[in-house]
Amino acid sequence: MKLQAYILRQMLTALLFGVVSIVVLAVPGVAVNAVHKLPAADAGLLAAYLPTVLQTLAPYVLPLCFLLAVVGTYGRLAADREWTAIQMAGFHPLGRLLPGVALAAALSGTTWWLFAEQVPRLKADQNALIARGLERTLSNLPPGRTTVEFHGFFLRGAWRDPRDPDIWHDVYMRRAEEEPSDRIDLFADRAHIRTEGGALRVDLDGVRAVAPGAGVRSEQGSVQYAIPLQELVAPRRSSGVPRPRYQTVEELRRRIEEESDPDRRRRLEYEVHKRASLSVVYFLFLLLGAPTGLILRRGNQLAALAISSGYGIGYYALSMNLGAELAGHTDLPVLLVAWGPTALGALASLPLLRAGLRR
Repeated sequence: MKLQAYILRQMLTALLFGVVSIVVLAVPGVAVNAVHKLPAADAGLLAAYLPTVLQTLAPYVLPLCFLLAVVGTYGRLAADREWTAIQMAGFHPLGRLLPGVALAAALSGTTWWLFAEQVPRLKADQNALIARGLERTLSNLPPGRTTVEFHGFFLRGAWRDPRDPDIWHDVYMRRAEEEPSDRIDLFADRAHIRTEGGALRVDLDGVRAVAPGAGVRSEQGSVQYAIPLQELVAPRRSSGVPRPRYQTVEELRRRIEEESDPDRRRRLEYEVHKRASLSVVYFLFLLLGAPTGLILRRGNQLAALAISSGYGIGYYALSMNLGAELAGHTDLPVLLVAWGPTALGALASLPLLRAGLRR
């Protein structure tokens, strides 16, 4: 037990070091991105936004940190001849992986909780904070600014009234939620633009509507729009249902039971299985990382780091990018698409594990 505790302690130390290092490296980039998305936000709004971004990154960062911790721990055991001493003492090599299995199980449960419950809610919180920042931006537009664009919503004026900057003249507007094929361009002589009640309100006078695809033109006089700021931040689909990534696993499962369209049900099922497969990747990284560290040893830490990074990048590319394409454009079983990269990685790790444990 002392030996197992010793290995576990080494892995926890390496894991903590990796997490702290990545957070330190990530914070400046996240802060720049936050300032870009919340240009008129104060320090309080930015301080509330940054932790939500870091927490949404956690399910992806933790597995990579775990992989590096495994490679570093077992590489150090091999470099310091402690692994040889363990084998000479009669301990079975596979038993020395139990600390990694225990840590992988704990992190896997944490990651599943994050993917299933927290990340969708954090994304919703981010959108709410961005909407607050957007409201402040729209309320404090520079006098010379005559263009506003957010996620497909586009508004442009020739000039703004110097006495009342909320009055725009010779306006062109395109609505955010309209599909390209159904798009209607609005031209107006005058527009009164302001934020009110969590919505962007646009009152248009002298409206001329043009539907480009059908070539339809109409004169409508006055038109009033109240567009929720949340829709400018993250437009809903035409059905009005939030995208799967904004829903918890429980909500997705309810939708799967109620969904009648096979394609939409397939995408929802893939989302659930994808989150589950990403949650158990720690066990795959243990099978790959431990033998990699034992084979390369401490003298080749740069090579071990490069190879470990390759494992992580390759897995996420297959699981998230290729998997999403296959799920959306093929008839392959959802289970195969979602779990295929993990299963292939596990099979590929077996000869590597056999070679590493014999070192």
